[in-house]
Amino acid sequence: MATVTAFIRTSKAGNNKPANIRFRLRDGREFQLFHKSTLSVIPEKWDEKLQKIKAKVLIDERERKNLNKSIADRKDLIHTIYLQQGKTLTSEILEVEIDKALNPEKYETQPEIKTLFQWTRHFIEIAPTRKDKNTGRPLVYNMIQQYRATEKRLKEFAHSIKKTDFDFAEIDGYFNDKFVSYLQALNYTQNSVGKHVQVLKTILNAATLQGYNTNSHYRNFHVFTEEVDTIYLNEKELQQLKDADLSKSPCFDRVRDWFLLLAWTGCRFSDLEKVTKSDIKDDFITFRQQKTNTKVTIPLHPVVTEILEKYNYDLPAPITNQKFNEFIKQACRIAEINSPETTTRTEGGKLITSTFEKWEHVTSHTGRRSFCTNMYKRGLQSLTIMSISGHKTEKSFLKYIKVKQEEHAEIMKKEWDKMYK
Repeated sequence: MATVTAFIRTSKAGNNKPANIRFRLRDGREFQLFHKSTLSVIPEKWDEKLQKIKAKVLIDERERKNLNKSIADRKDLIHTIYLQQGKTLTSEILEVEIDKALNPEKYETQPEIKTLFQWTRHFIEIAPTRKDKNTGRPLVYNMIQQYRATEKRLKEFAHSIKKTDFDFAEIDGYFNDKFVSYLQALNYTQNSVGKHVQVLKTILNAATLQGYNTNSHYRNFHVFTEEVDTIYLNEKELQQLKDADLSKSPCFDRVRDWFLLLAWTGCRFSDLEKVTKSDIKDDFITFRQQKTNTKVTIPLHPVVTEILEKYNYDLPAPITNQKFNEFIKQACRIAEINSPETTTRTEGGKLITSTFEKWEHVTSHTGRRSFCTNMYKRGLQSLTIMSISGHKTEKSFLKYIKVKQEEHAEIMKKEWDKMYK
C-alpha cells in the first residue's frame, strides 16, 4: 500500500534557518519517489513523528493551521497522482503533475489567434472574468454589450468591403479612416463613432498585452467626442410633473415617482432600483454606487420623503430602463412639459440642428442631470453636489450641468445684487 510522508533533512536540525519540507512516496521496498516542496519550517519547530509543526511551539495559530493543512493537502495530491499513474510514475513526472495542480494557468492551452476577429471572439468570451480597473469588480453587463456592438459593426464593415477578417497588420490609419467613414455613412453621431473607435483601441491594446498583436498604429486612432445638447427639467417643470393627474395610468404614476426620486437624489437608475429600507436611516440614504463603487450619503429632500412614505419606504418595483424611458416621456407629455428645444449635433459627419418638444427627449438619465443642474443653479458648491452624485472629477461633473448662457447671466446678476446692495 502506497504511503506519503513529510520530513525535513536532519542535517538542518538545530539550525534556525527554515528548511524545505520534503515528501517521500513509497509503495513496498522497491518503489519510492521524492518531492522537495517550497513549504518550509524552522527545524526546531518540526514534529518528526506527527509530520507537522509541534503543538506547543509559540507560533501564530492561523499560521500553524495553514501550514499543517498545506502539508496534508500535498500528501493527498501526491497520493492521487500515484493512483492515476501507478508505478510508471517518475520523480520528474511527479514534479510536473504537482506543478500542474498548483499552477493550472501555466498549462492552459492558448487559442491560436492571428486575426482581429479571432481575437475579438476570445476577448468577449473571457470578458466576464475580467475586472474593472477602477472598482476591481467584474465588468458590468453594459460594457460587455458595448464590446459585442463594436465587434458587430467591425464585421459589417468587413462585409461591406468584401472581407471576412483582418490581419493585425492591416489595422492602420487607412483602416481607421475607412471604418470611421463607414460609421458616418450610417448617420452615426460623433460620439457613437468615437465610442466604437475607443472600444476598438481597448480590444487591440489587450491583444498587444497578450502578445498577439505587434502593430501599434491603433494608438494614434482619434476618438471623436462632441459636447451634446441634452435637456434637464428645472424645478418648476419637476413640480408640474409632480402635480400632474396620472391616476388613470398607474404605470405612468409609478414611473413619475421613480423619476422624481432620481431628480431629487442624483442617483443613477441602476443604483436607485437597488436601494432598500435598510439603506434609509435618519433622513439620509446611504449606499455604494454600482458603477464606481463610491459610497454616497444623500439627504432626503421633502419630495423624496413624500414619495417614500407613499410606498411605506418600499420603492416601486423596478422595470426595464427601456420601458421606463418610454413611460416617462408619456408622463411628461401629460404634464405638458412641452417647451420647444433645439439641439445641434454631428450625424454622419454633418452638423444637424433639430427642434422638438421637451417631453420627447426625457429619459431616466434626465433625472440625475436635473438634480446636478438645479443644485448648481441654487448656488451649491460643485464639491458638495459631487459628494452626493458620486462624480469623481469636476470635469465629468460639469458635463452634467446644462445651464444655458442666459441662465448663467441670471445667476451672476443675482450674485451681484447680493454683493452690491
